[in-house]
Formats: sequence, structure tokens, C-alpha cells
Amino acid sequence: MEQLVVGIAGVLIVFGIIMRILAASCKALLKPPLRIQLVPVDDRAKGRFADSHRRELEGLGFAPIGTFQIPEMRGVTVVAFTHVAKSVCAVVYRHPLAGVFMDMASMTEDNRGLTVTNAPMGGNLDQPPGRAKVYLPKAPVRTLLDRMLAERPAGPYRRLDQSNFVRVFESEYAHEMEWRKRRGGPTPEEVRREAHAMGIHSEQTIQKATEQLREQYREPTHPGVR
Repeated sequence: MEQLVVGIAGVLIVFGIIMRILAASCKALLKPPLRIQLVPVDDRAKGRFADSHRRELEGLGFAPIGTFQIPEMRGVTVVAFTHVAKSVCAVVYRHPLAGVFMDMASMTEDNRGLTVTNAPMGGNLDQPPGRAKVYLPKAPVRTLLDRMLAERPAGPYRRLDQSNFVRVFESEYAHEMEWRKRRGGPTPEEVRREAHAMGIHSEQTIQKATEQLREQYREPTHPGVR
């Protein structure tokens, strides 16, 4: 389950939104963080945006894990839940550009898994080997859960709960970002698919967007160092 829990944090928030902005404007971007931290915050102060999701999830048998902010991603808040009996984790995100959306994630003990999300964008991006994602924009909570249970790989499944959520989230975000870094950032085809989905077909715009995105993943060079 681990990498799937961070799939949207690593893929949608960082890449989907960045490519949408860049493909439209071709402006320089900050490099996505390769590491993040989950910092616990007061649910009453920061997690109210997830109250409706919380009620529905708890009605379906989920228990709250906690509410967290990510200092490396300004304005992003995460509210996590677990259904121990079904080995499914639900994560509600609030992002200043993408709004509020949810992941349902599950992973087997042998490291195969599925994420089902109602995120508004990101479905045109490649995923790490052994990971699958289904995008159902604006789908309700029950639909996400039903699709997850129907399509996830056969178990046994890993357990994710309050005792290990933060550690797993942080380490698996780093794992996925390292995979993307090794690829040099988003591929030209990823950028092209994302741009076409937005109705952008200018190859010049797509090429410039690709170059600027991939530039963020090049190691800096220093004078006199080879």
C-alpha cells in the first residue's frame, strides 16, 4: 500500500499541476521536493475541509489516522484514514490549486497495488513499475472504495495504520520521486499527453514545457568539478 498512498502527493500535486501551469504559460518552475515531512496538526484547526469525507468514511468502517501538513508543499494538508479489516487506506488532500480530492489505496505483501482517486488531473502520467492508478474525477467516496475492492490485485495485503502511516508516507514519497528523478523528470510523451488533454497541441509549447520541467532534475554543475 505504501507507494500508492503517496501516489497523488508525488504524482498529481507535483507533476499534474506543474505541467498544467507550465504547458499553459511556459514559465520557470521550482524543483519538486525529493523528500517531504508529514507534520501533525490539530484536526479542528486544519482538517475541517475533510469533515464530510470523514463522516462518510467512518460510516464505511474507516478510522482516522490523523491530519498533517507538508512544509515542503506550502498549503497542502493531508487527512488520513484506515480500514484495517479491508486493508485499504483513504487519504484526503487539500491543495491550493487542485482543491480537495481523495485517494483509496491498497497494496499486497509482495509489493503490487492499486490507487483509485477522484483527483481532477494526473491521469496522463506514467506510474512506477508494479503500481496502477485509476482516475475517476469527482467520483464519490463509495464509488472509489467499490472500484478499489473490485480491481485491486489478490492479497494478502499490507496493513497501514496510525503506528506507521507517517514513516511509510514519507519514505515511499521519496522512493517514487527518486524513480522520477532517475528518468530525468517527466518524459516528452507524458507532457504531450497532459497538454493534449488540455487542448494544447502546439509542439513548440510542449517541447519548451518538457525542457523546463526536465531541467529541474538535472544535477547542478560546479566550476572545476567533473
